[in-house]
Amino acid sequence: MQKKPARKASRETNQLVLHQAMVRRLPSRVAGSGRMLFPAVPSLAERYTEVMHKTFALLGRVFNRDEIATIRDIVKKKCEEGFRQSPYARIIVEYGTNEPPETSLSYKVFVEESSVEAQYERWTQSRTPPLFGSMPDAKIMSLARSLGPPAESPILDIGAGTGRNTLPLAREGFPVDAIELAPTLVEILSRDAKAEDLPVRIIQGDAVAEQIDLPEPNYKMVFLSEVIASHIRDVPSCRRIFEEASQSLAPGGILAFNAFMAVPTYFPDPLAREWSQVVWSVAFTQKDMKIAMEGLPFELVSDESVYEYEREHCPEEHWPPTGWFEKWSQGMDVFDLPDGKSPLELRWLVYRKTGQG
Repeated sequence: MQKKPARKASRETNQLVLHQAMVRRLPSRVAGSGRMLFPAVPSLAERYTEVMHKTFALLGRVFNRDEIATIRDIVKKKCEEGFRQSPYARIIVEYGTNEPPETSLSYKVFVEESSVEAQYERWTQSRTPPLFGSMPDAKIMSLARSLGPPAESPILDIGAGTGRNTLPLAREGFPVDAIELAPTLVEILSRDAKAEDLPVRIIQGDAVAEQIDLPEPNYKMVFLSEVIASHIRDVPSCRRIFEEASQSLAPGGILAFNAFMAVPTYFPDPLAREWSQVVWSVAFTQKDMKIAMEGLPFELVSDESVYEYEREHCPEEHWPPTGWFEKWSQGMDVFDLPDGKSPLELRWLVYRKTGQG
């Protein structure tokens, strides 16, 4: 029996269908490569995975569910690794399509380490001095002047930077010791103190990570300006600083610092905790500070808004002290919200040492 001839398929002529069919062939002739940089924030690993997936898809490289899960796992582990090292670490993603007509893509994810010292080194190279403003903190100067005769009131400035507070205090006759971690800032502070022949003793070191031998065991005031606010990552680190202060202060001496405090009705979640460290606005709660101070010989003297206090007491011609101060001090580097809406704000916390402890 003679076979019937095979029925020929009808040819596609619809222009829209044909255009789509040609576009599906496009990835075999498209090549591309690139580099992505993300802050090492573990809570954002899912968002980074989504960005990578969409970027790869634009090059015609669409990953399946298992491949996306692999990306997510790699990114999360790298974020956790980087964040443990430093809030300034970054996750680098390098990717590139394989040679056409292959339609695959290769990528690698790794951690770019950084440190606070490296950050300040970059600041000194890229920013116009003064790096932290030209005026001292009004609160610090007011507290110092309340201590009594300057010559009899030794002060310790932890995290002194370039001496924004150290040098004005020394000019008024206070014996000032300054601790600073970053070598590039120590160099600037030393140069400026020497230029004015100011009796400032400078100690390069990390007040959290190492035991520092202080030349004066009975300070009338120990303060940290924009240090706990920007660089002290957790309650145990705060505790170590407060213990050091309690041992260094004379009875009745003052511990003063500013910190980003959550309003009582807001409890920062892991993303807020991590992100606040990345943007130099470390989030703490009242409970955090209570734990950090527990059992230490301190009583709270005052708790007030840094933004409001400094705006009221800073000379009008010097306000704001820096271009970034207003938004930063109101917690707006953490949250993209209208003025007054952020649940975090920078506050001055002042404690007095009690008894002989």
